[in-house]
Amino acid sequence: MKRIFCSFFAFIVICLSSSASAAYTDIIRVGLAYGSTAKAVATIKSQSGFKLGSMNGLTFNSTTTTNETTLNITYANGIYNVTNSSGESIYTGENVATEAISGTTNFDGYNYYGAFGFNAESSGKLTVINYANIENYIKGVLPYEMSASWPIEALKAQAVCARSFVLGNLNKHKSYGFDVCNTTNCQVYHGTERADVNSDSAVDQTKGQILMYDGKLAVGYFFSSSGGATESNENVWGGTPIPYLRGVVDIYEDASASSKNVWSVTLTAEQIADKLKSAGYSIGQVADVKVTKRTEMDNVNQVTVTDTTGKSVVIENDDVRTVFGLNSIRYTINGDNSSNNNNSSSNGSTANAVYVNGSGVTDGSFYAIGADGSKAYIGSVNGKTVLTGSGTQKISLATTKTISSDSYVFSGTGWGHSVGMSQYGARSMANMGFTYTDILQFYFTGVTISQM
Repeated sequence: MKRIFCSFFAFIVICLSSSASAAYTDIIRVGLAYGSTAKAVATIKSQSGFKLGSMNGLTFNSTTTTNETTLNITYANGIYNVTNSSGESIYTGENVATEAISGTTNFDGYNYYGAFGFNAESSGKLTVINYANIENYIKGVLPYEMSASWPIEALKAQAVCARSFVLGNLNKHKSYGFDVCNTTNCQVYHGTERADVNSDSAVDQTKGQILMYDGKLAVGYFFSSSGGATESNENVWGGTPIPYLRGVVDIYEDASASSKNVWSVTLTAEQIADKLKSAGYSIGQVADVKVTKRTEMDNVNQVTVTDTTGKSVVIENDDVRTVFGLNSIRYTINGDNSSNNNNSSSNGSTANAVYVNGSGVTDGSFYAIGADGSKAYIGSVNGKTVLTGSGTQKISLATTKTISSDSYVFSGTGWGHSVGMSQYGARSMANMGFTYTDILQFYFTGVTISQM
């Protein structure tokens, strides 16, 4: 699950001991078409023909077979009708499910193992569900979430993450009658198309393995690249801190490996106002945009947007990424490299105390302190904020923070929501010789790898 996407995730923790494997399901219900993508006619194909019947919970019960290689399923007046490519009816019933006699079923251009169920929506269109064995499901996720050409240890780490993620999100789409979808809203899943010997081997070598923390399932969140540090869950999605989802400084990730790891986005004041309004915020003509809070990992945690009337809108957590349409939460605005808590702190009676490189400044000025104790004041030259050596020119912190109201340059690193495992970090660690267990235990604090 990367891209990076990201509305608030539901944290579903399944409680059991590592020996209670029966509590975990072997079958994952994956929605392949539903809602806006539901089918008036669901067409499936198999070179071997089909078994026809119904689903009893997670079990497919076959009542008949057909040698027809193409089936069309429709629904009307409470009855499902299955026809062949010539339009001849070959099966009807109040319920219908199918499975290829052997091999895979092709749906919407992708090939899948397992049974297919069809649920009629109120519109009469069909929700299409693939009932996949969990290991076949992971084989259909892995090469779409991580390149099958990557090092085997990175792929194994991804396989364990994907398995742990889906088990932590069972019934996420309960209202549609399945567990997870096949998009980035859950995990991308398109069956066998991209799978190869390398990716399948990674799944086979980690068969049944999941992340555990304190005897309970640890949900395997992942994303593309951290850009320097991952983040704790509460600083991205809010809610209660999860012990194994702690931010870590990413000392392994190779920033040059990902074409999208270093990025820059320029937005005009008008574009920012439009984005805020689209996200449900009320704002007038934008006059100022600045980072007003960072996390301990130096990721952006709060952005304040002020309009020309002085009204301010405070944007927090993952909204600092999604509202502006950015790749990550690790960025600056117009080169403003503010760190934790806006670089300012109250110090006794002096409200403008500033800390630079760990040294306190209590006279209201803003300067950097060299290794020899010399001071370099921050001043303004030709309208730009610069270090002015040992000169006496000073500007206030408030002036330092003023940002042009015409356009705003968001410059950052990383790609995704930043919680859990960095995929490019996993790749770098694998290239350095680390095992998949090393990778997972670096990105997930205090976890163990156990059999489901």
